[in-house]
Amino acid sequence: MKYIIIGLGRFGSKLASDLTQLGHEVIGIDNHEERLEELKDSITTVMKMDSTSMNAMQSLPWDDVDAVIVAIGENIGASILTLAILKNLKVERIIGRAVNQMHREILKQIGIEEIVLPLEEIAWHVSTMLQLKNTLKLTEINNEYAIAEVNLPSKYINHCLDAINIKGRFDLRLVAVKVPPEENKMTTIFRRNYRVFMDYDINKPLEEKDILVVVGKVSDIKRFVSD
Repeated sequence: MKYIIIGLGRFGSKLASDLTQLGHEVIGIDNHEERLEELKDSITTVMKMDSTSMNAMQSLPWDDVDAVIVAIGENIGASILTLAILKNLKVERIIGRAVNQMHREILKQIGIEEIVLPLEEIAWHVSTMLQLKNTLKLTEINNEYAIAEVNLPSKYINHCLDAINIKGRFDLRLVAVKVPPEENKMTTIFRRNYRVFMDYDINKPLEEKDILVVVGKVSDIKRFVSD
């Protein structure tokens, strides 16, 4: 997929480099030469441009991208004007970054439907993680539901999925079971070399280092990991 990311500060540069590493084509745009020089090897393409200039923005291939993300955070005026220009150019999918609720409301008023507030989302993520012991990763679906990777609670070690009855007792849907690498193979800190089983044998005992990927209400995930 192809993305244009405007604003390569801390948030925008991380997003751009992550998408590039995942194999997507990314055009990163910023008005600071030093940022572009630092990022030229980690993003597919970097361009110096004033995104508040209609003439400059008209030169980009808007019809050929899957989404445009305006990640400008340090200059709210530039963020609003850039997004207004994109709306005027009838770009199909626009995602705006807001730095606070007032900024978010202004973006909504100019017709931006997809808005992210990274600082608030990080705060939600951390506060929720603090409540959910044994939770390794949490992805919010909405204010109520999430997908979580959790360490197998100690009381369920050597129990099978059929006996635990995650759906019946906790109203959670099991997505996958992640099993650590074979003996003598090093486990990475990110656990990326775990084996993933989408259809784990419900009668096979789970082991101490197994990880369960579940989806459901945050409150039900909390019940499961603390039960």
